[in-house]
Amino acid sequence: MRNHTLLQTMLRKHQQLRGGRRMATETQAGNGGGGVRETGTTGEGEGEVGFVVDTQPYTVVTEGKAEVLFPASHDVFYNPVQEFNRDLSVAVLRVFAVEHKKVERERKEKEKVKERRKQEYLKKLASSQDSKIETRTAENGNAESDKTASEVKNDLNTEKIEKDTIEGNTDTQGVDESGEDEDKNIIIGNTSGKGKEAKNEKKIDLPPPGTKDEEGISILEGLAASGLRSIRYAREVAGVKEVVANDISKQALECMRRNIEHNKVAHLVRPSHNDASMVMYENRAREKRFHAIDLDPYGSPHIFLDGAVQSVAEGGILLVTCTDMAVLCGNSPETCYAKYGALSLKSKACHEMALRIVLQCLESHANRYSRYIVPLLSLSADFYVRVVVRVFSSKAKVQESFTKVSWVYQCVGCETVTMQPLGRILTNKKSIKHQVSQGPPVAESCSHCGHRHVVGGPVWSAPIHDREFLSSLKESLVEEDFTTYRRMLGVISMMEEELPDVPLYYVLDRLARVASINLCKMVQFRSALLNAGYRVSLSHADPASLKTNAPARVVWDVVRAWERQQPARKTPLPADHPARFILQQDMGTEVNFDLHPNANPESRKKELLRFQVKPEKFWGPKSRAKTSLLHGTLEEKRTRNQGKKRRQPSPQPSAVTKQPREQSPPKVPQQDQQVV
Repeated sequence: MRNHTLLQTMLRKHQQLRGGRRMATETQAGNGGGGVRETGTTGEGEGEVGFVVDTQPYTVVTEGKAEVLFPASHDVFYNPVQEFNRDLSVAVLRVFAVEHKKVERERKEKEKVKERRKQEYLKKLASSQDSKIETRTAENGNAESDKTASEVKNDLNTEKIEKDTIEGNTDTQGVDESGEDEDKNIIIGNTSGKGKEAKNEKKIDLPPPGTKDEEGISILEGLAASGLRSIRYAREVAGVKEVVANDISKQALECMRRNIEHNKVAHLVRPSHNDASMVMYENRAREKRFHAIDLDPYGSPHIFLDGAVQSVAEGGILLVTCTDMAVLCGNSPETCYAKYGALSLKSKACHEMALRIVLQCLESHANRYSRYIVPLLSLSADFYVRVVVRVFSSKAKVQESFTKVSWVYQCVGCETVTMQPLGRILTNKKSIKHQVSQGPPVAESCSHCGHRHVVGGPVWSAPIHDREFLSSLKESLVEEDFTTYRRMLGVISMMEEELPDVPLYYVLDRLARVASINLCKMVQFRSALLNAGYRVSLSHADPASLKTNAPARVVWDVVRAWERQQPARKTPLPADHPARFILQQDMGTEVNFDLHPNANPESRKKELLRFQVKPEKFWGPKSRAKTSLLHGTLEEKRTRNQGKKRRQPSPQPSAVTKQPREQSPPKVPQQDQQVV
């Protein structure tokens, strides 16, 4: 009876909330956007439940130059932490739009030069043919009298074409014999320092942002949700022809239409209600392809990658985000293999390994269609990874792809990593041979600690950034345009400092833990490697990271040298502990801990904002978007479950053997309880 009354109360509360929402919408329309808050009860006397009706139907969120309306205050699927992601995407597209304009201008200039040369050649050919006709007619006399002048001219044209074909003098300048686009060799980057070419380069003039450019870039946002990202692209990126904002949700489509009208970008942003994969498959034709495709799904984007690599234009860019970091960082290697075609490993360098797994997956999808990728920027930040790559077509380049990916051998004791490329290329003068690698590159037991290895990958082992592109991107940043300008500047500066030819990194804390010692400071460790003649850098993925081209034995020599200068407290270690084997080995490197002038990176000297601090409470990834009924339910649930396992007392082991359920004695109700 009591449960029945409670159920009726909940149903009545839900009906009144729905009625309150309808009344709020009507009030909003009649009062020109004003909103009030009303309170009420269920009218059940002692069992009444109070509730609050929010008659403000829209919540306004402003980011950049976009102003987005969400249906209600408790239905907002907006994470302010992702503003850095969107700011960086806007900056990338600004640079790409300028480069696209430059490529199109160069292509048109080549076509004009080619057409001019063709006309000049035809004029010279016509004048020479006229003189030859007169000479041949005079020499042959009556023998050629039965041929007309036009017939003789045609004979000369045929002779000229045959001669040019034999001698190879045909005018084929600017034509790619392989059938590939010319702009595949255009590299996005800073042209400063290239001598006279950079000085004589014409300035690229683009229409102001928010203006449609018929010769500009076309952008697809496959999962647009509220349309915030698409609206920012339309209002903040110059040289845009069209932005297609697509989402499979009907509610998202209505929200997009409302926001597009509110921001007055209907001439640039076109809403689409379809599956993202179908939109990309329908635009695979060369003349329909998008210049830029942005995929920012909830979780893994693997189901969209096949359509993305086919529907992006030649030399276009893909911007892909992955938020399933637990899978990419080694918690579920079987799931990672199913989604990305690679085995992830648990490691302190897991965030960079996640980036390299995603790049390998993109390369694999592109290779199936004789295409390949060129990474421009690879970011690991907050709770996601994001990569920006260009896509080109070339069968010859695709054959080199297996040299860009490697297997990963990781020791389970000291976590030393060894990379083995899948293949190699042997060149002998003009001959090129592709061979698979020989291996494995490691012994059965680790040479540093004696433990076994685990195998992961394959992962992308080529550079993950384009330094010229990063330089252009950093120069294009305007502080007034981006709220996260300081963080963008710091992260891009760190990416420029990273060693491009060194995959993965060490973590100083992990080295100290493996060796069971208190290790030196980061500057001292970097100085020791620099004094030994090796290169070092940080990684933007971890504040305690250490990238170096020094062999693993040299790194452990530095650890051994510090332990002998600053002996650790002698505590008994297990016989199989990695530290026992590592610290007992002889040193093969002369280690000097004197401060090196390059030990402190420039980004740190300039005090740039390199690593994000915790911005707010519950700043991580939010739950999947859905329509809620009661305000604050998600926050209350999160607070209620915080530390739930720690609060539960551990069960005390009982000395009496637990009886099977069917043999347990029945429970006898207490006398003061009422049995119904």
